[in-house]
Amino acid sequence: MRYLRQIITLFFSILYLAKPFAMAQETGKTEPVKKTTENTNKPFANKILNFQFSYTYNEPGGELLRRFGAFHGAGGGLLLKTKRNLVYAADATYYFGENMKENSIFFNLTNSSGFITNTGGFPAEITVNMRGFAFSGKFGKIFPLTPFNLNSGIIVMLGAGMFAHHISIYSQRNDVAPLTEDMKKGYDRLTRGPALHQTIGYYFHSKNRFINFYAGFDFTQAFTQSVRGYNYDTRMPDTDQRTDLLWSFKFGWLIPMYLNIKEEKEFYYR
Repeated sequence: MRYLRQIITLFFSILYLAKPFAMAQETGKTEPVKKTTENTNKPFANKILNFQFSYTYNEPGGELLRRFGAFHGAGGGLLLKTKRNLVYAADATYYFGENMKENSIFFNLTNSSGFITNTGGFPAEITVNMRGFAFSGKFGKIFPLTPFNLNSGIIVMLGAGMFAHHISIYSQRNDVAPLTEDMKKGYDRLTRGPALHQTIGYYFHSKNRFINFYAGFDFTQAFTQSVRGYNYDTRMPDTDQRTDLLWSFKFGWLIPMYLNIKEEKEFYYR
């Protein structure tokens, strides 16, 4: 959580600086005037379809914290912003990490010396890591911080989707008889279920369209259950209902496609 607090501090520092930066883009420019006789000197928000690529730093909570420590994520998706600054998004994230807490899953395979032996009788080289996946659909709104750039501001979203995670088991030479691809399923703790998502952050589109990004925090509550239903190490069914929590800092780079160019061309600068 120490790193998450540092990220939160950095985020709000960037947010504090973002408003004057956005206003500075208008320095030295005259206001746009429409070719018609109507008074349309006010800037307008664009309808924009974004292709987004993201990185997340994740701190687990709830029952997820008993299995994994902090981990990372990489993902992508689509985000549509309307002219009224309503937002519709769909994204997917792949999670990965090495911070394991549930390390006793092979206790029934270890010998008296504490090793797992391969088919040759030598200590086997086995690596375990965290792996996961999530996808979601979200709806929200952008609240501009300045009238000079209505395409940027605080973004708030709610959504729902699916969240899954498991323990990735890798044998260096694939020479451990109890850990064949089929047998690994009795140890990998594959878990998934529906999830709720809440998002708050800062969404930015520069006036020159070269700098476009999103940064903020995602909060996830997933209601999951083991897919395997039986664990080989405990020799017991695994049917418990779980509540997996996730606090994530997310940074996304946006590649925009402006959908109302025709309307934009009605404006010109003196």
